[in-house]
Amino acid sequence: MDKHTINAVLLTDSSTIDGLISSLLDSELFKIKAIHSSETDYFQQIIDCQPELIFIRGMLSNIDGLSLCDRIRSHPSLCQARLIFISSDALNREHAIDHRANKFLQLPFSRQDLSQAITPLFEQKTKLLLVDDSKTCRRLIKPFLEQENYEVIEADNGEQALKIIRSMKIDIIVSDVDMPVLDGITLCRIIRQQEKLSIPVLLLSSQQTDKAILGGFNAGADDYIIKSDHSATRKVVVPELLSRIERLLNAQKSQGRPERILVVEDSATMLYQLKNSLKIQGFQVDIAKDGLSAWEKLNTNQYDLVITDYDMPYVDGLELCSRIRQSNKFENLPIIIETSKDSKADQVKIRSIGIQAFITKPFSPDRLIAEVERVLAETRLKHHQNAMSHYLPDSTVSHISSGNKNSSEPIAEDKFRTLLFSDIVQFTHMSGQLSSRNVVDFLNTYFDRMVEELMRFDATIDKFIGDGIFASFDLQEDGAFRSVCAAAAMLKALPELRKSTGLDIHMRIGIHSGHVISGDIGSRHSRRDFTLIGENVNIAARLEHLAKHDGILISHATYKMIQGRVTVIPVPPLKLKGIEEPVKAYLVKSIKSYHSFSKKMAQQSTSVKRSRNSIEQVFGSLF
Repeated sequence: MDKHTINAVLLTDSSTIDGLISSLLDSELFKIKAIHSSETDYFQQIIDCQPELIFIRGMLSNIDGLSLCDRIRSHPSLCQARLIFISSDALNREHAIDHRANKFLQLPFSRQDLSQAITPLFEQKTKLLLVDDSKTCRRLIKPFLEQENYEVIEADNGEQALKIIRSMKIDIIVSDVDMPVLDGITLCRIIRQQEKLSIPVLLLSSQQTDKAILGGFNAGADDYIIKSDHSATRKVVVPELLSRIERLLNAQKSQGRPERILVVEDSATMLYQLKNSLKIQGFQVDIAKDGLSAWEKLNTNQYDLVITDYDMPYVDGLELCSRIRQSNKFENLPIIIETSKDSKADQVKIRSIGIQAFITKPFSPDRLIAEVERVLAETRLKHHQNAMSHYLPDSTVSHISSGNKNSSEPIAEDKFRTLLFSDIVQFTHMSGQLSSRNVVDFLNTYFDRMVEELMRFDATIDKFIGDGIFASFDLQEDGAFRSVCAAAAMLKALPELRKSTGLDIHMRIGIHSGHVISGDIGSRHSRRDFTLIGENVNIAARLEHLAKHDGILISHATYKMIQGRVTVIPVPPLKLKGIEEPVKAYLVKSIKSYHSFSKKMAQQSTSVKRSRNSIEQVFGSLF
């Protein structure tokens, strides 16, 4: 956090909360003023304070805290202030974020909670070194960079830039190529070969020959953008520059993606551009300069996607694609072909060999990445569709199929199910500390592991809701017992996930049994989901919210079906939102008879293969 005094406003209408915050904040770092919403000029007082940080309580005397967030965000003098929303109700977290609060604090909170909310809001800005001998160009670009919260340091030439790099930590460099004293290409070469630095370097130059572009990449540049006249720079180049800078910085923070892509291109300039655009996004990239060497690489390595040029020596793109499609080994490997041939006849010829996309030259890096992401997403979707029978019982798949034949007649059935809801404790806070890519990677790892345990006990996965999982179990007493065993197995998997992700993950699980409506719900004009609805679904979801960390909370309806097979701790009857009668519930302490249940499960024919551990291994050390 920067070592300057931060103006902070407390708008909580509570002397107790104001006193708590004031006692926890360092008086040398924060200048604090408490304002009460009952004062007629309270909003003008906020403006006069010129606050960098505002604490807003959800319940205020004269205004709703969420409405105040909106008013502050829409005021030109306050829109940049950091907002921390305070409430005793954890359900208000998502509402606060929707109303553009930066952070959420749940009452009561500790010094550590407060520090974790504030510190990320005042982290040092990213230092960007802008190297260009043209003052006009620097003056044109600098304001846009500063608007994106970069700290911009200027240099007239490469020599001056080197002095700056050696004297302070620079996060990214944007440099011209043609400069006196020391040009951009030489600057790149010195940074990479002599200084041995991995700072991302983006060259921004009016030089657009293949020789200049290739020279930049050979010297160690990470990206290259061509600038033009000033009006075009402002309208076209600057947005592209900001996008490329963000991608380069995200690529440095990211641990990379698992997908491996083979790029086949005989033009060295184009090859460099394609390779760098993909690597910036975190993809693993291999290159080949013609179809013949590409075919050798395909038979040596495993790839998730091939991007190939059309016109190449030896074996051209069309023949390479034909070879791939004729091979049983690669018949499902997605292909993108890039070409300057844009006639309808050429397009028909290209599509006839079974490629997933083609891009007409010239194209921008963003267009390439968009096509790559689309093709990879469609490939994943096909894999998911093929695996759907592993996640749904045959009867459900049959219903979905028959429902699709006549979308005007939605499916609706009354069924008895045991319902399991789970979610990650304080996931919103956790995700706030991670990059968007790391959040997605973590959730996929987490869901894969949890679904593995659920499928072990023949669960039907209804849906993923943010970080939550909604699953159901059939066969009444047997399903109720399977649900509790599955919940215990999910908790058993947590230490392994903590170790592999480095995150302190905890869960809550709620289970309830009863009749639900099973059907395809949604608009006939857009999409439908085959799901479960009804009061019993709501009860299961509410139980999950009230469960203890790493605990399983079950309703009396579930307990009475398995009471001889589990030991529990009763909790006081729960008054659940939207449910008239209090619900009796129990915390699961241990599971009995799992050895006999293991034998029974081993004899059953299930829709998925059992994973590597038997049920005895799952529960042997837990209970």
